[in-house]
Amino acid sequence: AALSLVFTNQQLAEWIDIGDTWEKFNHVGGYDLRVLRLTNETISMPKPVLFITASIHAREYTPAELTTRFAEYLVANYGIDADVTWLLDYHEIHLMLQSNPDGRKRAETGISWRKNANNNYCSNTDSRGADLNRNFEFQWGCCGGSSGSPCAETYRGPSPASEPETMAVQAYLRSIFPDQRDDPLNDPAPTDATGVYLDIHSYSQLVLWPWGFTNDLAPNSTALQTLGRKFAYFNSYSPSQAIDLYPTDGTTDDFGYGDLGVASYTFELGTTFFESCGIFENEILPDNLPALLYAAKVARTPYLTPAGPEALNLALSASAVAPGEPVTLTATLNDT
Repeated sequence: AALSLVFTNQQLAEWIDIGDTWEKFNHVGGYDLRVLRLTNETISMPKPVLFITASIHAREYTPAELTTRFAEYLVANYGIDADVTWLLDYHEIHLMLQSNPDGRKRAETGISWRKNANNNYCSNTDSRGADLNRNFEFQWGCCGGSSGSPCAETYRGPSPASEPETMAVQAYLRSIFPDQRDDPLNDPAPTDATGVYLDIHSYSQLVLWPWGFTNDLAPNSTALQTLGRKFAYFNSYSPSQAIDLYPTDGTTDDFGYGDLGVASYTFELGTTFFESCGIFENEILPDNLPALLYAAKVARTPYLTPAGPEALNLALSASAVAPGEPVTLTATLNDT
């Protein structure tokens, strides 16, 4: 789907190789790790960035499908829908549709596979590999939010960013977002910091923000909560700090915020790993597509814009006007 989309929309879409899976890195099969980058290439200027990683846990099919549908929606509505056209003209949207393809291929055989395929850990079993969402450098293994046992589902790997998939995502995050937060845990990102990072999982119907490794509030907690609650307004999920679910360390969203100061979130979609097509089409897609569009819209200043006011009920005085004729745009500004 991504290759076809890029081939038929080369002005808007680019398919970027950002690294290799463990199996490809070790020449035992495997895959390229790829990002679909969407923007109007003919408009050259600094653009705010939304980056989404999907299905970093192999058995979580729904995030990959949702993210692919988001890409298809954007491209199909460019030049037709005013919001979508503005988003692709003046923003960059980066989508990693499959963040763990080695593991995904194993899950497709019917195994409840979560980790990558690294055969150095719990070798030659269906429990091999590292949990990529416990392998990121930031606060790796710090706080009881992962396992040091190679056969455990939350095995964090032998060292921070030991896995090629983790290294690729970290490097890509650092390449598309500026470093906007100093290292001390209590130092906030500036209020005008830019960029949004979403890591999409299933399941539990949640919107989560940092920190996951401690009950302490992140220094930008008020702004993170404001945007998190806006996402939850659209998808009707439960919004909370990540640790409210359970302690985690070495995770994607803590890295995105902790390392770079980027407004970073986890979405937990739906109610099961293998969601039915009917539930996906009738609930998950229509509930979450507006949340993803909102994430793209606020990417320029995610710690400011979601606080409002919002422009609602936009209307034009005429649906079509001749060149030179006046037209009136009306809207209601609402700060609730």
